[in-house]
Amino acid sequence: MRYRPFGSSGKAVSAVSLALREHPAASTAQAWRSLIFTGMENGINCFDLDSRCEVLARGMGEALQAVERRLLSLIWTIRGEPGRTLTAQAIAASVRDGLKSTGARYFDVLMLDETAFSTLTAQAPAYLEQLREARFVLQLGVAGEGPALDAAIAQPAFEVFATPYNLTSEWTTRRRLREGAAQGMTAIAYDVAPAALLAPAKAPKLLAPLRRGERQPLAGVGTYAFLQETPGWTPEELCLAYALTEPALATLQMDLTFADRIEALAAVPDRDTPTGLGAQIEMARFCGDTPGQRKQA
Repeated sequence: MRYRPFGSSGKAVSAVSLALREHPAASTAQAWRSLIFTGMENGINCFDLDSRCEVLARGMGEALQAVERRLLSLIWTIRGEPGRTLTAQAIAASVRDGLKSTGARYFDVLMLDETAFSTLTAQAPAYLEQLREARFVLQLGVAGEGPALDAAIAQPAFEVFATPYNLTSEWTTRRRLREGAAQGMTAIAYDVAPAALLAPAKAPKLLAPLRRGERQPLAGVGTYAFLQETPGWTPEELCLAYALTEPALATLQMDLTFADRIEALAAVPDRDTPTGLGAQIEMARFCGDTPGQRKQA
C-alpha cells in the first residue's frame, strides 16, 4: 500500500480507502468488523462510514478496540433527503450516535452529500463550525458532482470534497480538482470503476470483413475492450491503476464487501501499470465509446 498526505491535516492516508455502505453481505457488526480488519491488514487506514447504517458503526467500534484511534482516518457521511431540511439538531444526533457506536471520540471528516448540503437550515452551518471547534469533527466536507459541490468548493468552511473520478471523467471533473487544489482543499475520488464502464465494449467495425477464421487485428482498438483483455489485470484493477495517476487525489474510495477483492485492489498501488495503458485509454476516450453511448447502442 502507498500513502498520501491528507491535505493540511498532517495525516497520511492509504491511496485506496473503503467506502462502507449498507450491504446484504454484511448484516452484522461482526461481519463489518471482519471486513474492516481485512482492510487494515492490507494497509488501508481510511474508512468512510454511512451514518444511516447503525450496525456498521458498531462493527467499526469493535474494530477500534484492537487499534489505536490515531492510526485511522474516519469519515462520517450524512446523506440528505430531498424536500426535507437538515437541521442542526439532526446533525447533532447523527454525530452523537456515531461517536457513541464507534467509540471513536472524533471523526476526521464530517461529510455531507449534495442533498444534505443543499438542505441545510440557516442555523446548521454555525453548528457545523461548533462541532469543529469542539474537536468532535476535525474537518468538513461535501460529496457530489453537481452545482452544490461547486458552491461548497467556493466556501472556506469546507476543507474536503469527494467526487466521482474515472477514466471517462471529462473536463468538468478535472476543473473541480484544480479549483479545489487552489482553495487548499483535499480531494477524494469515488465511483472509480463504474459498472457501466466495466461492461464489455463492442469492437469497432472494419472497413472490409476478413476471411472466415481470420483474426481481426484491430478488434478492440478505440474501445474499452482492453479492460477485459489485459493479461493479469481485472477491469476494476485497471480503472483503479489509472485513477492512481491523478496526483490531486488524496485517496480513492472503493465500495468493497468481499475480502478477496480488498486484497487484490489494495495491492494495485504497488504494481506497475501495463505498457501502453495510457494510449489505450486516450484512444477509447476520443473514439466515442463512452458508457452512455454504449447504453444507446
